[in-house]
Amino acid sequence: MSTRLSPAEDFPEDLTTLDLPAVEVLNSKIHRELDYEYAHDGEPSLETEIRHEELTEELDRRDKQPESTPVRPDVAEPARRFS
Repeated sequence: MSTRLSPAEDFPEDLTTLDLPAVEVLNSKIHRELDYEYAHDGEPSLETEIRHEELTEELDRRDKQPESTPVRPDVAEPARRFS
């Protein structure tokens, strides 16, 4: 398994259909590809830049979504005591 995703490799058309871990893995692979292209070519390919922008937009979109309420809020956020 490669840790990079070259411009020649397939990329999902719709990132919204992927779960968060899959988007995060793609993001990591694209970042590694950007590093590789800068080191070997001096600049990234247009395809890699476009993919990076799409992933950034998708992750930003997901960050803005309201999260579901935890089943046990006292576990997620301990109760505060006031004296």
